[in-house]
Amino acid sequence: MTVAIKTVAEKLLSPDILLQAKKHGALNALEAVYTKARYARFTRVKWGADFYDGIQFDDGSYISVRPGPFNRLMLVVSDSGTQFGK
Repeated sequence: MTVAIKTVAEKLLSPDILLQAKKHGALNALEAVYTKARYARFTRVKWGADFYDGIQFDDGSYISVRPGPFNRLMLVVSDSGTQFGK
């Protein structure tokens, strides 16, 4: 039996935060997570050729803003500061 260990970013990016991102925008939701997570640092995450806001946690995981369809920003969990493609 394999136990999946969740990263800090996976634990913090809850359905409530995703709903907040839809209602109030991804950047506002990201700021709310950042203010609650005292062990995080603000960073820039590269998506394709552009840079977006993100938070890096002590375990190396990220919650970052990502470009979505119809020029909408989304919050996603990643394990790297550089993402390829859109």
